[in-house]
Amino acid sequence: MSDAENDNLQLKIPSALKRELAMDAAKKGVTIRSLILSALAAAGYEIADEELRDKRKGRS
Repeated sequence: MSDAENDNLQLKIPSALKRELAMDAAKKGVTIRSLILSALAAAGYEIADEELRDKRKGRS
């Protein structure tokens, strides 16, 4: 999926939850985005494998 096919979603979450997500993502070596998309995939939402990959420069 190209960036042209992606959209932004912003939401407010409790600070404690954001910290927990960040810590869990760091432990797993992934981004918060990847962590959330993986959770959505596990809940039954269709998420392309390429969207689960780390898109930061220098990462695979």
